[in-house]
Amino acid sequence: MIFGRLTRIFTRLYQFFFYNEYYRRSVYLAPRSRLGLNTYIGDGTNINGPCYIFSNKQASVRIGRHCAIAHNFRVRTRNHLVCYANMQDKLQKIVGGPSLSRDQGGVVIGHGCWIGDNVTILPGVCIGNGVVIGAGSVVTGDIPSYCIAVGTPAKAIKRRFSLELIDQLEDIKWWYWPKEKLEENVEFFSIDLTSFSGDLKSMVK
Repeated sequence: MIFGRLTRIFTRLYQFFFYNEYYRRSVYLAPRSRLGLNTYIGDGTNINGPCYIFSNKQASVRIGRHCAIAHNFRVRTRNHLVCYANMQDKLQKIVGGPSLSRDQGGVVIGHGCWIGDNVTILPGVCIGNGVVIGAGSVVTGDIPSYCIAVGTPAKAIKRRFSLELIDQLEDIKWWYWPKEKLEENVEFFSIDLTSFSGDLKSMVK
């Protein structure tokens, strides 16, 4: 119990000091969010509602740049064993049995993703760049770049753009541009890519 309280206190102190770092990198993290100690959020990403992200030394969570993430976002890198008669941690500790929790792999979310309300991402998942995750989805497996995925478990239902355009976007890597270059490329960010064909790089200043 004392160890648990100390862990929570340390986590809150960690978050307090790192909010300043997020501000410097134009990251918005909604109040009352809870982050594990091995969580990285990329420049320019917004998490617009309270979130819960579990990470630790054994399993990290990395979120890319310029993502838009809605309310009640949850990421878990640990899961619950169901192979014992009891499935409650408290009783397991009382009887001296083995722990019910197991780290099952870190989570990676690419750059420029949009994640809707009430999305849960489970251990070991890798989400590519430019992915859309529909509201209420539970992501149990990898989602390829520039796909739209929905459901429980989440499945990719379509690509956002043609494969040719996806290759170009992956080469351009606009998410790494400095603020000045982002601002001077308003034309690039105003193109409807669902109807565009041609050389996308020619649109970049």
